[in-house]
Parts: sequence; structure tokens; C-alpha cells
Amino acid sequence: MKEMVNNIFFKNRVIWHVLFWLVSYLFYSISYGEYNGNYELEFKSNLLLLPIRMLGTYSLIYFLIPRFLLKRKFLQFGVFTAIQAILYGFAIWMTFYLIPLYGDKSAYPVFYWPKIFVAIITNYELPFVAATIMLFKTWYREQNLKQSLISEKKEAELNFLKTQIHPHFLFNTLNNLYALTLKQSKDAPDVVLKLSDLLRYMLYDCSVDYVPMHKELDFISNYINLQGIRHHKSMVDISYEQKGEANNSRIAPLLLLPIIENCFKHGADKGNQHIEININIDIDTACLHLHTCNTLNEDLSEIKEGLGLKNVRRRLELLYPNKHSLKMVIKDDEFVVDLKINHPS
Repeated sequence: MKEMVNNIFFKNRVIWHVLFWLVSYLFYSISYGEYNGNYELEFKSNLLLLPIRMLGTYSLIYFLIPRFLLKRKFLQFGVFTAIQAILYGFAIWMTFYLIPLYGDKSAYPVFYWPKIFVAIITNYELPFVAATIMLFKTWYREQNLKQSLISEKKEAELNFLKTQIHPHFLFNTLNNLYALTLKQSKDAPDVVLKLSDLLRYMLYDCSVDYVPMHKELDFISNYINLQGIRHHKSMVDISYEQKGEANNSRIAPLLLLPIIENCFKHGADKGNQHIEININIDIDTACLHLHTCNTLNEDLSEIKEGLGLKNVRRRLELLYPNKHSLKMVIKDDEFVVDLKINHPS
């Protein structure tokens, strides 16, 4: 819609200018012709006045406004516009004075101020209308430029946040794989395959702003399975439950991953005591609800919101403004995260 408006009003300037002057010429000629009952006279006189009206209009919109008004030199603009208006009215009065279409004006002095002011009042509406149109177009362009800059900044920030996720995830997973190879675990080859699947999704499917919900959920499920392989079942009890159908819903890629990662970061990856990790995802037509709860395996004073969770907060602000809620609570020895996204894309 915006592109169509730009194409209509900001292209083919010559045609718009010709149309403006044609309409103004016909308006003055027909309206005054109706008033005076002499259309032929009005068509002739307005044709003579047309160059003066054009000069007065273009000097206002292409000289005075850009040089003074748009540069916020209001006093200079007011002074020079007043001078220009007087010269404009004087030129119109001299046209009537020298070309006696409306009768001989030689009885009047050349600088007859009442006639000059009447000429200003009855003719300056054209430059005023043209200036209004120009200022509106200038304002519209500036608004479009501001909106474009905001969108570009938002897109750049989102791309930056997304690039942060990849190395963050890869670093953590490679650490997991390194730990398994040190133990010469038989699960190491399986971890390599699952990691390959996860990276394939991250590199090839996550280049868009939104992905199908079911792909993101498959990715989360594979990631949890990967963590399940790494951590011994006697030490980590992982519960993952998904309710509802994704259907045609879409979601920003890798948005949920840092929250899931956080469950293992502050639980399974710290200390040697038995921990529990509960992850629940509930989807309906209006909302995605992610609830995680994991046993803490470290000193509460050492727990800080890391890069991943800060990343989630910022992406939610940019992608789902006023359409999400994110709560993080530490109670007793548990870290609880509750995320709701209304109307997933």
C-alpha cells in the first residue's frame, strides 16, 4: 500500500504539475466567468496571469521554503515571504494596469496599495495550496525515512541477536561432546549425528524471520534428546511434554532454545547432585505457553541472567511487542521460567 502511494504521488512530477496548473486555470476562469458572466474575458485574463502565478508559487516552494522554513529560520522566512507576497501582488496589479482587459486603470497610481493587497488576498491562495502540498509530501517522506531507518535498525539488531545464538549454542554443545569423548562414551557418535541435524536446521532453515512451529518444536525435542544422551539418567531426570498441535502457526526461529539451554546450564551442568528438569509446551490457537522448572545445583548468589536469556528478552521485545509475557523466578532450589506468546505468527 505504501509503495503504491509513493508511486502515485512521488513519480511523474511533470504530469502532476501540469495537472495542478490546468485545474487552477480552469477553476479561476470558470468561477470568475460565472461571477462576471464573461467566460471569454476570464479565460484570457487568467492565461495572462498564469506565468505570474507560477513564478510566485515556485519561488515560494522551491526557494523560500527549502532555504528558510525547512531550515527552521522562521524569522527570515516570514520577512522574505512578506516581501515576495507584496511583489507577487504588485505583478498581478501591474498586469491589470498595463493590459486594460477590465478597463483603463491609468487613473490609479502605479503603487496603488489597496489594489495590490486585494491582488495578494485573491491570488496568494495558489502558492499557499502548493506550499501545503509540498510540506505534506516533505513530511510524508521524512516519516517514511524514519520508519525505514527504524525497520533497518530492528532488522540489523535481530540479525545480530540471531548470530549470537549460533556460536552460543555450538559452544555449549561442543563442550558436551568433548566431555563424552573424554569418557569414551558410546553415545558420542549419536551426539555427532544429532548435532549435525540441529546445525543443519540452524544454518538452512533459520535464515527467515519466522519458521513453521512444528519445525521449531522438532528442533527443541532433538536438543532435549541430545542433552538426555549426555547426562546420566541416574543424575538427571528430564521430563518433556508437549500439548496441542502446531498446525499452521509460525514462530521466530531459535526463540525458545536459550530458555531450554538454561535448564541444563544451572542444573545438570553444575555440581553432582540429582536434579530434575521439567519442560512443558502448550499450544492453542491463541497462545504458545512454555513452562520450565529445573533444580538448581549452584549457589543462588552466583546465578545471573546470561547472554541467552538477555537475547530472548530483546528478541521478544522486537518481534512480539505487547504480545508476550516472560517471567523468571527463583524459589527454594528451583529456577522457573514462564513464557507466553500470544497469537504466534
